[in-house]
Amino acid sequence: MMTFEDFTKELFRQANEKGFNDYEVYYVTGHGFSVRVFKGEIAEYKNATTAGVGFRGTYNGKIGHAHTETLDLEIITLLLDNAIANSEIIEDEDVEKLYQSNESDEYQTVISYNPALNDIETSQKIQWAFDMEKYALSLDSRVKMADYCIIATTEGLISIVNSYGLNLSHQFNMATVNIVARVEENGCTKSVSEYWNGRDFADFDYKALAKKAVDTAISYLGAESIATGDYPVVLDRNIAKSIFGAFMEIFIGENAQKGFSLLNKDKIGTTIAAPHITLRDDGITDLSLGSMAFDAEGVATQKKAIIENGVLKTLLYNTKTAKKDGVKSTGNATKSGIGGAISTSHTNFYLVPSNTSFDELLAQVSETGVLITEVSGLHSGTNAVSGDFSVSAEGYLIEGGKIGRPIEQITIAGNFYEMLNNIVTVGSDLRFHSSGLGGIGMPSLLVNGLRVSGL
Repeated sequence: MMTFEDFTKELFRQANEKGFNDYEVYYVTGHGFSVRVFKGEIAEYKNATTAGVGFRGTYNGKIGHAHTETLDLEIITLLLDNAIANSEIIEDEDVEKLYQSNESDEYQTVISYNPALNDIETSQKIQWAFDMEKYALSLDSRVKMADYCIIATTEGLISIVNSYGLNLSHQFNMATVNIVARVEENGCTKSVSEYWNGRDFADFDYKALAKKAVDTAISYLGAESIATGDYPVVLDRNIAKSIFGAFMEIFIGENAQKGFSLLNKDKIGTTIAAPHITLRDDGITDLSLGSMAFDAEGVATQKKAIIENGVLKTLLYNTKTAKKDGVKSTGNATKSGIGGAISTSHTNFYLVPSNTSFDELLAQVSETGVLITEVSGLHSGTNAVSGDFSVSAEGYLIEGGKIGRPIEQITIAGNFYEMLNNIVTVGSDLRFHSSGLGGIGMPSLLVNGLRVSGL
């Protein structure tokens, strides 16, 4: 198999001969390891390396796509022929173009790779998984199972090279650990998932992670429903992340252009949220493990406010959708894989935290409120166009500013657009759930007047 550099050189030579006006390769290589233990045995084990190239090129005025997982000389002709055939069936009136960088582009330096992460032996990672499960089961007689006890590491390299002189690379790695503790008492069963991710196992404490999952699961035992009503609701940071993640697409320019969002370019500069709400999408931030200097088209990512002090400042664009709205790309192009078409998504998407601690947030609920710590049915219970949501939930009563008894069998309902204006306080406990590329981070939120329906 050829090197990526030799493959690209020959691919570009043949693309030029075949009549492509311009051309690009999007190269991805990666290695993933994961182990899941269950009842003292290895239930799943993966250890694989993947690589592939996505090709885009302009042929007779239209972009053609093709991809291959084999970097061999013999595949180049077929790859280019497939791209030509693909270009001939394109019917989109909005012409897609390759990105031509210029001197004003500023690609920031990003350190997303820690060589020390790869120094950890596979045997050590497997042992941690066994130890974590064993420790969780030892903590309390009510712990019946650690249903998911997983340790995973991933590393990758993304390169974009095109005929306009663009030549960019991004190397990253990360570790993720997950445990689900299941507890039982008097016929009641509760499960809680906890996770850790980072680039240095020196920061990982399997005992602390297991204990947090077990303690939280036990705290849910004996939960009951509550009376239906409008309550002040605290969304813990994980739930805030889930809800904002479910509605993130309303901030995508392409969705607004297609009528899949109540936001559009005409709303830029208008107030859509409470004045203390600032929602950002930063390609590079120390808060997240998913920082990256460029997007899937090679456009430099940006640090930008989507909402600043309640005012809508921008939607998120790739080059094609930005041109349609008469603006510049925000550096938010993405691909689902080497064979995926260019679309748009977040980079590091988060609400700017305040200085209000979680306990101080709770203390603001002077009478009866609800703390939501678990939700289910987000995909089926949300309407991204209207902003309406209705999802099953669990959590705790808040009584006199303190966490009270556990509650279950409730539904929380509201409208995301209205919720943006009804967020009373943003917490300080921002936490990112990062992937190798990007992430979503949210602090806990106090929301006024969500509908809580009980039995």
